[in-house]
Amino acid sequence: MTLKNTTDRFYLLFICLAFICLIIGLGSYGLAESSEARYAEISREMFLSGDYLNPQLLGIFHFHKPPITYYITSLGYKIFGINEFGVRFFLQVAIVIQLLLIYGLAHLLFRSRKIAFLSGLIYFSMPIVLISSRNLTTDAYLTTFIMAAIFSWQYYISNKKLPFLYLFYILLGLSLLTKGPVALLFVLVYIFTYKIICKSGFKINTHHVFGVLICLIIGASWFLLVVVENPKLWDYFIEKQIAGRMTGSSFSERAKPFWYFIPIIFGLLLPWLVGSIPTFKFKLKSLYKTKNQSLVLLISSSLLILLFSVFRTKLILYILPVFWMLAIFIAKQLDALDEKSQKYISISYLVILSLLFISLLVCWYFQFELISIQTISIITSFMVVIIAYGAYFFLDTGNSFKPAFISAIFGVSILLISGTVLKTNSPLINSTRHMANFIKHISKEEDKTILVYDYLLTSIPFYSNAEYITLQSTHRTTDREVQFQNNEDWRKQLWDVNTPDVIANLKQLSKARHTFLLVRNKSELNENIQFLRNAFDQKKEYPKWTIFYNK
Repeated sequence: MTLKNTTDRFYLLFICLAFICLIIGLGSYGLAESSEARYAEISREMFLSGDYLNPQLLGIFHFHKPPITYYITSLGYKIFGINEFGVRFFLQVAIVIQLLLIYGLAHLLFRSRKIAFLSGLIYFSMPIVLISSRNLTTDAYLTTFIMAAIFSWQYYISNKKLPFLYLFYILLGLSLLTKGPVALLFVLVYIFTYKIICKSGFKINTHHVFGVLICLIIGASWFLLVVVENPKLWDYFIEKQIAGRMTGSSFSERAKPFWYFIPIIFGLLLPWLVGSIPTFKFKLKSLYKTKNQSLVLLISSSLLILLFSVFRTKLILYILPVFWMLAIFIAKQLDALDEKSQKYISISYLVILSLLFISLLVCWYFQFELISIQTISIITSFMVVIIAYGAYFFLDTGNSFKPAFISAIFGVSILLISGTVLKTNSPLINSTRHMANFIKHISKEEDKTILVYDYLLTSIPFYSNAEYITLQSTHRTTDREVQFQNNEDWRKQLWDVNTPDVIANLKQLSKARHTFLLVRNKSELNENIQFLRNAFDQKKEYPKWTIFYNK
């Protein structure tokens, strides 16, 4: 971005405003169980121990993912401290980088700053992108590396600048260190589709060979280092983490039907699909006339969604790296849409914003138990609706920036409102911050013990320096992978309630004043430890948990 062009300068202003919206209220709500809390706790243990090779979760090796996300989060702790803001800060930086990259990619493909700007506005309006910024997982970082790699490759193809070819392979290696081989799917599908549709030959020279070697050295470095220390990890990576995720055998709770992503895609793109209604028949007939670059985006994204639909293991953020393609494709179509179609899109977003405001207002007025809405949420939502309607009535009709700008306002509303809602509704995200604060208030002693029954509640250690013990019974989350441990120290934090020694220890601990037992409300205590319900003289009930303790 040269900033010599007015569009570039306005886009930079948009990115600055987007970053401000992204960081407002970022640390105001607690860690979400289980994914965000798990990544945050692994990063915390890595940061405190200084062992950046072997990720650990509650003192047990955790080799589910490569370490880049943990490294970035540890850097957040180094700068901002061990808190929610430190956990999530670099996610916002990742989104900002994505907004820069999507501008660059759209401009490389279509040589239009207008389409590039529209792409950024549309991408910022997509809920799946904003969700990835609110909750720590690998997906936002993976998407950033994938987009950066494809941008470098596209720049090399367009301008023949050799350093960008090597940068492509370096970034591809880093994406492998973020989430493993799955990163290759997004990049290779895009490149092969581009080569076939644009009839660009597959030419391989010595620079490609060296680039592949660099990619493999970077991408395989961590895997090789940990396998050398523990050869059993080789089968673990291949059988459980790769094959098991594809078939659903390793993570059966994430197994979803083939059609799982279809309603999600339609729901997330609904306003833009509404805009195609007036000219739907025409669009179907003219699809074969679509320009090559648009076809690359449409076919690549469709193939990737199809591939991930075939895989048994599915989560919504798995397809996040597809949405930059869809955003650019929509921007290209939007630039050519007639006035009536653009009006449909704008009105769709206005309706959504209005319904959101009305829903919040109803919840605030009737004070439902399931959700608590603060006055600030109502004021924020109302102001956003007013700004959106103002944009609709005052921006020129027929200007393709109008629906894109209103969609970006929708993105702003999601960010600003979600922070205020999540702050006062911890149960919605299974946060334990409110419970941890209660325990700190009741007992200021450093030597207190927190017991969690039959569930891996990884955010409790994040909020408390107390001794933390998981009581293992039957729940799958407590079935830890201890085959890679070098000693038996892990048993200090994972107690099997079916063993006599553990029962004896629990009888003694339950009498101590600074012992707290957390039990999920829908759980029944193992018959061996039923005595714990009466061993404590106090309890504090929450929507999903009950805390037992002695006063």
